[in-house]
Amino acid sequence: MNAPPDDNTLALWLDDELEGEEFERVEAWAVDHPDQLAAREQVRKWRKMIAGSVPAAEEPPAPEFFNERILHSIRESQHAATDKSRKSSSWNPVWIPLAACAGMALAFWLGALLQPEAQPITGEQNIPTNKPNLYVPEDGVNAEWISSADASATVIVLKGVNAIPDEVDFTATALNHTWREIDSTASSDNLESEE
Repeated sequence: MNAPPDDNTLALWLDDELEGEEFERVEAWAVDHPDQLAAREQVRKWRKMIAGSVPAAEEPPAPEFFNERILHSIRESQHAATDKSRKSSSWNPVWIPLAACAGMALAFWLGALLQPEAQPITGEQNIPTNKPNLYVPEDGVNAEWISSADASATVIVLKGVNAIPDEVDFTATALNHTWREIDSTASSDNLESEE
């Protein structure tokens, strides 16, 4: 036999499950392939070793039944996969953008429909102010915010807070004068000293 057997036929031959003409063809091919003959002998040794170490009571009562169930499950999963691919391909890709556009148009229409109508401004009741509402964490403290565009300044005045004594020095916390290497820039002096 010049042509090698397919994988399934070769697997059956290795397991001594081939019969008839097919067995004879693979045997004739295997004469020229000693590695395959050695592999079959190895499989036979493993079988004998396993048969000697596993008691007969451990064998399933009907292995064909279990194998048939496994094959049935595989076929069902393959059919389910092909059915799923057929169902997913039934949705034409042209409809996806059209459905998205229709959904957006519906959302905008509902948003415009449900939006409350703007009330006309009358008097001083709805005049917006540029001053924000300031949150103050303590009761009895009032905050006032003053901003000057001409001076480019903003001041927050707190009323009801104890005065800070003049002895308190904030320069240690406000300014941090630690030297870090990352803050330095390269200079010719630094480059010469490294060489």
